Amino acid sequence: LDILSFLQVASLKNLTGTNFEDWREFILFYLSTLNRDLALRVDEPAKPIDKSTTAEKAEWAAWDKSNRHCLDTMKYTIDRTTRDSILACDKAKDYLAAVRRTFKKVDKAEKGNYLRLLANTQYDGVSRVREHILKMTSYHKKLKDMDVNLPDDYLVFQILESLPPQFGNLRSQYNTQRDTWNITELTAYVVQEEE
Repeated sequence: LDILSFLQVASLKNLTGTNFEDWREFILFYLSTLNRDLALRVDEPAKPIDKSTTAEKAEWAAWDKSNRHCLDTMKYTIDRTTRDSILACDKAKDYLAAVRRTFKKVDKAEKGNYLRLLANTQYDGVSRVREHILKMTSYHKKLKDMDVNLPDDYLVFQILESLPPQFGNLRSQYNTQRDTWNITELTAYVVQEEE
């Protein structure tokens, strides 16, 4: 490894008990930017035999190199205690699935946390309303990423409920309309009301 490669590897995001989705996203991005994610994107090709063509041998060699790189990268970013609790796998795709299963229980706690944040967050009056809406939308998206499919109408309702009394007219307007607003429309109305 040259010094630049070492620094890149040293800067990788480590997996903790609460950041599986962020870690997974970072690892996939990192491996993709290095063009080393082949083993995560395609299944293992047939192992070459004596009769295999040069192209078949090259295809398997590229997959094998990618697989080793993916496994090493993932294992490097997981502390030894956690790594020892994950089912051993020879294929990067299977190892990533095993890590996901290990952290599924943690995801339940994380889901609960984001559900509470979405239900209980109130506009603080310090930041801009647009930032508040983005924060609430981020909670909603994280829940969707964890297969908690709350409708967009619920998000709009929660955002309106999280706003202070000065937005009461807007809340009334929403409640008396036949149509529901999407998040873009809500943002436009709220920002206009704030100004």
